[in-house]
Amino acid sequence: MSKHFYSDSEKNDQVKISIERNIKKYADVNYAYAVMNKRNTDDIMVISDIPDYFESVYLKNRYQSIDPIIINALNRVSPVIWDETLIVNSQWTIRKITDSLRPDYNIVSGHTFVLHDQNNYLAVLSLYVNKFLEPEIDDKVKKHRNDLQGVLIDTHEMLLHLYHEENVRTSRHDDTLSARENEILYWSSTGKTYPEIARMLDITVSTVKFHMGKIVKKLGVNNAKHAISLAIELNIISHPSGR
Repeated sequence: MSKHFYSDSEKNDQVKISIERNIKKYADVNYAYAVMNKRNTDDIMVISDIPDYFESVYLKNRYQSIDPIIINALNRVSPVIWDETLIVNSQWTIRKITDSLRPDYNIVSGHTFVLHDQNNYLAVLSLYVNKFLEPEIDDKVKKHRNDLQGVLIDTHEMLLHLYHEENVRTSRHDDTLSARENEILYWSSTGKTYPEIARMLDITVSTVKFHMGKIVKKLGVNNAKHAISLAIELNIISHPSGR
């Protein structure tokens, strides 16, 4: 996680107080408000009433890169209603995320409200449903769905206002994939090997590996295979010819 991505504790405490005051009007639930850079998933900030879990487990393990809730939210604007069956593939399951929470919070499902902002960031507000209160909480959240979407919008506008100067600087920073990085990622996603890509692009294998290393870093993942999988999920790879 970037140390400078919405990391002012005093500002975040103001946002936290506002979230809790507004959510309690509609449902007494655990929550997490997260903001993530869609081009660099290492840039993520989470404000939650379960801070120990998000700081010591979720962010430490970079779960945002495999979280089915986040992956789904990246490709939609409507709320994500989820339970333990939500998956991206056999390895990226919601159980991997919620099992660490189960002993203390008994979370079995939830509702995640979604917002995509002008800085190409994803903002989500997740409300976690305890298995002992599931029917009651589900009914309340569904009844106040529009109001809770409004809570996310108001919360995110508050955050952007508090971080206005930092937000302007960050929005000018170009951390998107370069044309060469896109080429290498595209051909890698089709199954081409590094030597094959090097011959196609008339560069050395070392250069291919260098660019793939930069791609891995930008996407905030651990290796090239994971970078390819995530880039496909995020739909950020384009054909080198522009098709």
